Amino acid sequence: MKTISRNEARAKTVGNILASLRIEQLTPSVSVIMAMNACMTGEASTTKVLAGVIRQHVPLRRD
Repeated sequence: MKTISRNEARAKTVGNILASLRIEQLTPSVSVIMAMNACMTGEASTTKVLAGVIRQHVPLRRD
């Protein structure tokens, strides 16, 4: 059985994320595309990208 390299695994993860966006009929922003490219090159993890997107787009609730 063929083993998958880390680069291939990252590319598959990024592809799945973008496919999910297409299913929801959403278009990724330029910053998300750049972050996904960083994931594919190994410069960032999807967890860090997700945290950055949440930090940027989800308002803080202060009660």
